[in-house]
Amino acid sequence: MLNGRKSSQFFRLALAAAFFSYLGVVFIAYSRLSEAGLGCPDWPGCYEKLFTPLTAHDLDQAKLLGRDIKPENRAWKEMVQRYLSGVLGLLLLRLAWLGWQLKRRKRSQQILIPLATMLLTFSLTVAGALTVSFQLKPLIMMMQLLGGMTILGALWWIVMREQKFWRSVSASPVTRSLRPRTLAALVILSLQIALGGWSMVNYAGLACPDFPSCQGQWWPAMDYLNAFTLWRDVGIQYEGKLLDLPSATAIHMAHRVGALISVLYVGWLALHVMRVGFQENLTLYGLLVLLLLAEEILLGITQVAAHLPLVLAVAHNAVAGLLLLSLITLYHVVRPPRTP
Repeated sequence: MLNGRKSSQFFRLALAAAFFSYLGVVFIAYSRLSEAGLGCPDWPGCYEKLFTPLTAHDLDQAKLLGRDIKPENRAWKEMVQRYLSGVLGLLLLRLAWLGWQLKRRKRSQQILIPLATMLLTFSLTVAGALTVSFQLKPLIMMMQLLGGMTILGALWWIVMREQKFWRSVSASPVTRSLRPRTLAALVILSLQIALGGWSMVNYAGLACPDFPSCQGQWWPAMDYLNAFTLWRDVGIQYEGKLLDLPSATAIHMAHRVGALISVLYVGWLALHVMRVGFQENLTLYGLLVLLLLAEEILLGITQVAAHLPLVLAVAHNAVAGLLLLSLITLYHVVRPPRTP
């Protein structure tokens, strides 16, 4: 009875930690995206102009007229991030301690993932301090963004292994074939999220202000070497001096190519699950992945067409997190059931 109560408490803690982790991921995206220079901070105009810029050159000119970011506008965002990180850290400490207590009575109890997640969270706190010391370098901010997604995925995996609703289906030829394919989809989506994060921290969101072409061309001039230089001196006033246009274009186009690959593979996988998983009751999981993928595509195209309004850009990141969780859920249900 005591173990049952503690197991239920462990599940509730993991669910709460996953919730706060998701809030943190979304808020970090909002904080980065709302910094003037990444995109248009207002809508439907851009930088207090009636019409949005139609070319990348027009966008650069608009940024010169944009309003400066006041220190107090940055301060409250940093404080909210710290509060969310603090709550998450406390939850993970309790989760790891409770998992350690349960491990002594139940050999199958999860303990390594909670401990690793806790250590990663505190490592990101140190990275947050480095963000200030190294003046918002893209690599440091990228570590925060990808670390947040990694923590979210790990916590959701803990939730999946503890909950009783989405059960693993029985082993069959269908589920055995779906496991490596779902894992491949997770890898592809993770790489695409990384490309999207690199685009965000380098302010390349509107290097291509048109769609499906880019700057009126199908393959404009690009500088991939400078675009993917990981350690670069940028300075704290990010919006004052951005990457040159060919470099920003290379980042944006890499994100578009990655999006195309993700859409083709993940979309195919979702349709395949809906087609072959009827007997194993997997159809709804494939439908969930497909719906989130379609929403992510729609948000991605719409935000480019609308010149990156803040609400759509944040929603694009939020749905990316949900899409990641849907694939983790699918991978969970096609794995063999846990043995007592």
